[in-house]
Order: sequence, then C-alpha cells, then structure tokens
Amino acid sequence: MHTGKTISCFGVMLLVSVLGRAQSPRQNNPDNSKVIPLTVRAGVPIRVVLLKSVRIKHVGEPVEGRVLEPVYVFDRKVIPAGSKVQGRIAKIDPVSKEKRLAALANGNFTPFHTVHIEFTSLTLANGKRLPIETLVSQGEGNVVHLVAGGAKKKKPGVVHGKVAEVRQQIKQQKKRAIDAIEAPGKLKRLETAISAQLSAQLPYHRQSLRKGTQFIAQLETPLELGTEDCPGKELEKMGSEIPPGSVVHVWLATRLSSATDHKGTQVEAVVSQPVFSSHHQLILPEGTQLEGFVTEAVPARHLNRNGRLRFTFRRVTLPHGVTRQVEAGLQAANVPRASHLRIDSEGGAHATSSKTKYVMPAIDVLLASSSIDGDSGRRAIQESSGGSDVAGGAVRGGVGFGLVGSLVAMAARSQALTAGFAFYGAAWSVYSHLMARGSEVVFPKDTAMEIRFGTHEAPASSGGKGKATPPGKSSSSSS
Repeated sequence: MHTGKTISCFGVMLLVSVLGRAQSPRQNNPDNSKVIPLTVRAGVPIRVVLLKSVRIKHVGEPVEGRVLEPVYVFDRKVIPAGSKVQGRIAKIDPVSKEKRLAALANGNFTPFHTVHIEFTSLTLANGKRLPIETLVSQGEGNVVHLVAGGAKKKKPGVVHGKVAEVRQQIKQQKKRAIDAIEAPGKLKRLETAISAQLSAQLPYHRQSLRKGTQFIAQLETPLELGTEDCPGKELEKMGSEIPPGSVVHVWLATRLSSATDHKGTQVEAVVSQPVFSSHHQLILPEGTQLEGFVTEAVPARHLNRNGRLRFTFRRVTLPHGVTRQVEAGLQAANVPRASHLRIDSEGGAHATSSKTKYVMPAIDVLLASSSIDGDSGRRAIQESSGGSDVAGGAVRGGVGFGLVGSLVAMAARSQALTAGFAFYGAAWSVYSHLMARGSEVVFPKDTAMEIRFGTHEAPASSGGKGKATPPGKSSSSSS
C-alpha cells in the first residue's frame, strides 16, 4: 500500500510538472509577444552623404559621412538618420580611355580617377560605435527625388511660357541673393558653389569628392544590434490587405535598364521601411519582398531618341513566407540629376532631352559661321581693337575647347585657328545634341524608390514561392 501511494503521488507530481512546463510559455508570454533579433542583414544598403570635401591624393585618406535615411529591422528603427559613418579611400584607379578621350575632346585635361571608398565604422546617436564591412558604390554629386507626374502641367503658349519662365528665374535669383545675404552661412555656401563652378570650367583642376556627394554602402556582413520584444497585438494585422493608395519605401534588388531589359523581365525590390495601419499595427515589415516584371522597355536610338521603361509589382512575400497578390507601380525614385529622367503619372520612366537640344547647336553653328563672315561690323571691331576681334574670337574658340579654346584664340588672334575651333565645336554640338544615341533609363541596384499600391486580391498560400508571372503566361505557384 505504501508503495502504491508513493507511485500515485509521484504520478501526480509528474503531471503537475508537465502541465506547469506546458503553461509556462503562456505565463511568461501572456500577450504572445515575439522576440525580434535586431540584425541588419548582409546586403542591406545604407545611404551616406559626405560631410566635407575630400581631396583625392592617396589611398588611406579619411572619409566621414552621415546616414541619410533611417535603417529598419522588421518594425524597429535601428540606425537613425544622422548617424556618423567613418571610412577611407581604399583604392584609386584611372578612368577608361573612352571617358578620358571624351574629356579631352571638350578641353578638359584633368587626369580623372575612379575612387573606391570603404566605410569601416558606424556611430549611432547614443554614441555607440560599431565596426562595419561595406561595399560602397560610386558617389553621385547631385541626387534628386523624382515624383510621378510632378512635371506634368498644362503647357501655356510658347511666348507666354518663355516670359513666365524668365520671370520665375529672376524671382528665384533675387530670392537666392537675399537669402544669401540675410541667412548666416548661406553666403559662404554660395561662394563655394560659384567657386566649384568656376573650377569645373578650368582645363585642369584637382579632383576631389565634394561635400554632399552621396554613396550607397551595402553591408557585406550582418550587423548585430541585440533583440527586442514585439507585443502580439501589434502583429495581428501583419500580412493583411494593404490599403489602396499606400506608398511604400523600397530599395531595388535588381538593376533595370531600358537598353538591356525587355518586356517580361523579372523585377525585385525589398521593403525598407515598415508599413503600419492607422492603429499602428504592422502590415508589412521591413524585409518584405516585392516581385514583378517589366511591362515596357524601349531602348534609346540614334537621332537623340530616348529610352522608356515601365514595370509593375504583382506579389509581396512576407519574411515568414506568406504571399499576397497585389498591383503596385512606381511612384517616386532617387536618381542623379544628370540622368535626366521623368516619371509620368502612370509610373513610367522616361529619359528626357536637355531644354537646349535645338538652341545650343543653332547658336554654335551661328558662331562658327560668323568666324568666316567678313561683314563690315566685324571689320570695324577689328580695326578699333588693333586688327582682330578679340572678344568674338574668345567666344568662338570656347565653342570647341571651352576655356582652353578661348585662351588660345585670344592669344593667337588668328581667324583660321578661331574658325577651326568654332567649326569643331559646332560639329560636336550638332552630333551630341541631334545625331547621337539618346539617353537610356537606368535604375541601378539599391535605388531608393516609393511604390504606390492599388487594388488587391486574396492572400496566396504560404507555400507559393514562384515568381510573379506576366499576364498570358502560366504560373506554377499558387496565388
């Protein structure tokens, strides 16, 4: 009897122990909270802007910048904007022969180099300094934020439009001049900008990375930043329908180009900032993948005909594998100003031509023609200036070789030499503005974009791992 009672008591104790263990997770985690590892994955891009100019002298020159946009993990901001990034010049290479010859053809004799930067440490807002390993893109000096349909306006009459444009430019110039005088520090910035423009016109100037140059530093190894609890109530809406019209920040995971891509080419992007509901419940966490395809790709052609590119996203895949069919298109993108892109109201990207496409060749041809024109007005100028049109020769010489052509023409005072410079410049201007191949639409990998969502369908099964499929093609994935 004592043995039976002992076994019975032992069984009760074992059952209580098992039940206690089974219930302990609920007791320790009553709201089904989730532990989030705050680890920035390898491959995530960090956008950095230089704090000061760096003269390109030798390898090892220190470089310092700030983080432009915050970096998130799941639904938490882990690297705030403004965090400091330190690094150095890792390598200096000469540019290609084609770029060198193009610069020489325009009278620029600066020995350009391709500079490779590496950022090695990150300092957070709280002063914590972390080592990082990065692969850094080539810097862009002037990055603009393009918004779909931003430039589309009703066009006024040609004359009225030009007058309004000139008036607006005058107002802007006056405002900039007043602001430069009244606001502390702005006059210095204005002087720096003017100095940089004048320096760029010189036939030879020292190469440097200017203050404000932007880089994309892609992490090569994960960055561990601890863990954090996420309450279950904040995750109840995760993966639910995205409200139509929502704009989501992403970075492009695949390079896109109107020159190499075609209709049906797969496009991938990654959500860079979490999307929340109106009640601050998470809908799309950082790291959610978007899949789509190119719907139109027209490469640039000769006679200065520019390229076009259009793409759409049809599937989102959350980090835990759940997929949803969507309709989403390009709303905005950060691109270099020199790329001359425009995004129409439907999300299509177009390369645009300079406003001086026809004006500059006409002016250059007129100047070249005037270099051999013996009208009485020019002869009067020549006689009064000692036998040569110094100012006119400088202008015509500058058509071909910039400041070098102007200086040589002024020094030589030779009509034949000046005419040669002018006709060379006019021929190059006509070719580059009117005859050459137009510009392509190019979105490099890691380009920061904003995607606008439209209508949505029912969620797909969590096992659907296939790519988004263009209309008219069969898909093996369950949607």
